[in-house]
Amino acid sequence: MKILTNLHDKNKLDDLLKVADGIVLGDAKYAKTLTSDFGKDTINLIEKIFEAKKEVFVLLNRVFTDKELDSIKPYILSLPVDKITGFMGADLGLIDTFKTLNIEHKFIYNPETLLTNDEDFNDLSSEGIMGAFVSKEITLEDILEIGQLKKYKMFYFGHGHMSMFYSKRPMLKTFNDHRGLDNYLHDDKTLTLTEERRLNEAYPVLEDDAGTHVFRGTVFNSFKVIEPLKTVVDYFIVDTLFMDDNYAYKLIPMYKNNDFDLQLITDYKQTLHDGFLFDESTIKGEKND
Repeated sequence: MKILTNLHDKNKLDDLLKVADGIVLGDAKYAKTLTSDFGKDTINLIEKIFEAKKEVFVLLNRVFTDKELDSIKPYILSLPVDKITGFMGADLGLIDTFKTLNIEHKFIYNPETLLTNDEDFNDLSSEGIMGAFVSKEITLEDILEIGQLKKYKMFYFGHGHMSMFYSKRPMLKTFNDHRGLDNYLHDDKTLTLTEERRLNEAYPVLEDDAGTHVFRGTVFNSFKVIEPLKTVVDYFIVDTLFMDDNYAYKLIPMYKNNDFDLQLITDYKQTLHDGFLFDESTIKGEKND
């Protein structure tokens, strides 16, 4: 199992390459919830990661209009595709784009929560793509079952703040417009939202160029299940959107060595949760028989 993470500061790349098997990059025009958009430096970073014999993945995780999809092809062609392991996308329309470029084998489908059984997970294997993200909202038992029946690479969101809500609308801008203020909240990763009835959890809120996002306040982790996950997961994602590169540098060896020091969690004032790994998701007040 290989561990991938994102990058905040290009000057921290060398450190991350010592512990991670690959880095996830992106352009804000085509991706949402980025740690950083490195602009013209992206190609240099791809070259450097490749030369270090590590893997590069590029995010294309927006949902695109037909017009936006037309702009994806020239963007891909502007990159050193031969040095990129894969492209992570949420829009099925991307598959046709990748087929026209004869690189469908580099596409990874990531609908975040939709692939909850082996039939759905393997549905696109006939398209010749690289793999897909198994749902992050199912039990460990289900993940292992799907993994045993997989027909291509399995990717898994294993650590980070889980997305709860996404809208393409710039809600924080609308809020500031209503108050007659400039949109100073855009791309501010320090914002949180607290509900009157749930004062014990502050939910991170982010407005980026793709819209507005709300995340769980607690951090999803896979500490308790990393060994069984290693038997089926090909790529494990450590997402540090609201952390930093030092966090990833210290955390990734814990997953690789199955040696967890919770002092890191304390230092970052985090609370961990296990998601649905041990309790299947159901409608509130209902349980499956």
